[in-house]
Amino acid sequence: MKAIRTDGSRFIDKDGRHVILHGISMVCKDKSKNFIDDWTETDFAKLKEWGFNVIRLGIIWDGIEPEPGKYDDNYLENIRKWMQLANKYDQYVFLDMHQDLYSQQYADGAPDWATMTDEHVYQATELWSDAYLFDRAVQTAFDHFWNNTAASDGIGLQDHYAAAWGHAVKTLSNEPNLIGYDIMNEPFIGSDVYNIVVSLFSRFAQLMTDATGQQVEVEQLFEVWLDPEKKMEALQMLDDPAAYGSVMNAAGEAQAYFEREVLSPFNNKVAAAIREVDQHGILFLETNYFSNMGVESSIAPVTNAAGIRDAEQCYAPHGYDLVTDSDFVHAANNDRIDFIFEQHEKTRQRLNMPMMIGEWGAYGESEIAEAAALHIQTVFEKLLVSDAYWCYLYPEMDRYSSFKGVQRSYPMAASGPIDSYSFVHATNTFQLAWQEDASVTAPTVIYFPNLAATQQTSLTIDNNNGAGNYEWVAFDDGVGGLLVIQPIGGGARKVQIG
Repeated sequence: MKAIRTDGSRFIDKDGRHVILHGISMVCKDKSKNFIDDWTETDFAKLKEWGFNVIRLGIIWDGIEPEPGKYDDNYLENIRKWMQLANKYDQYVFLDMHQDLYSQQYADGAPDWATMTDEHVYQATELWSDAYLFDRAVQTAFDHFWNNTAASDGIGLQDHYAAAWGHAVKTLSNEPNLIGYDIMNEPFIGSDVYNIVVSLFSRFAQLMTDATGQQVEVEQLFEVWLDPEKKMEALQMLDDPAAYGSVMNAAGEAQAYFEREVLSPFNNKVAAAIREVDQHGILFLETNYFSNMGVESSIAPVTNAAGIRDAEQCYAPHGYDLVTDSDFVHAANNDRIDFIFEQHEKTRQRLNMPMMIGEWGAYGESEIAEAAALHIQTVFEKLLVSDAYWCYLYPEMDRYSSFKGVQRSYPMAASGPIDSYSFVHATNTFQLAWQEDASVTAPTVIYFPNLAATQQTSLTIDNNNGAGNYEWVAFDDGVGGLLVIQPIGGGARKVQIG
């Protein structure tokens, strides 16, 4: 049995505890390094100190299959070394087949031999991700992938991709901390994006026309979108969640077709290759690119050839405001953020799966993104979701104030379903309520960034009825640590600190 499995909307460990997975994405996108960074044991020790119990570990198709049907096992063995370091420091891993703009020619992902553009030439945009919306080379490369166009050996691109996944799983699935597989990072629709873009921008233009009394054409809005300063000014029109929702909903029909008819069958294909090797690893299902911004997803659960739903899968969307990847990342609008995650929660309920927010944040070295990060923390606590912050930079990245929303107190594992929890940095207060399962004999474990400071505040467990049934566990060479609470045989339980 895998270390983590799914049960309805929850992740469950081998002891039957409700687990919150909280961690970070790590991926090397540098082809000159063969997609292997110079991370060491120091990095993984730091991740434990920060309280992370999971790593979304990126693998690159070009690294796995640099030539059609020929795999680079040395690359995968280097990935294994990271997995083993993660295991040494008590971190689960799920593998993320990462891509940005489809190909390593433009960013990272597919090898040269799998990049077909019909002679379109890539033109970089000022904001790198805008190339998804406007660059014909990127869009055409995705078209060939979704059409399963044959590579030089006569085998379809999707078939190569699925086989590469199968080979990676065959090589790495025996690692004890490997819990699953993120099928594709931010799958993108291809040239049919035109229908989505026109729908989004037409609705946006109408809102601007209504607000200003002056006719705004879609072509004008394209020009505004590509100018960072003008874009920020225009986005003020979307501060109202109703306005923002109306723009996102305008893209629903075009995205829904892609996710139902193209993306979900693709997920089934890759899942079949994975299941030939690993029948129990969790399948992490991402949405089309636009759901990251709040377009409701229409992905379907993975099923096998007989139409039977796979038992181990989770919903793994990303969540980013429209200012992400720009100099204005700190100015994320809380109402838009709330809308995005409300949409994700609707999809999670429809799918009846756990939810792992596979990427969020991307605050980098911003000195002024603290409020944005702390708001997202409260959203995650409310929804009881798992998450992986984007992304690992270096061991000192915690010096930026936005990291407060990333390194936080949370229940790593509870001896029954969690009802609620919250942590307030400013007052160092924490609360957790859960329904203890009488069959679970393993303890509830809570992480605290500053254990000594936490121990100096008041602690109440079950109105002090269970006050003696716990212990504090300090991490070696750090300030973080754990509160470990033993089970008492079942019933409603609560912890209050501060």
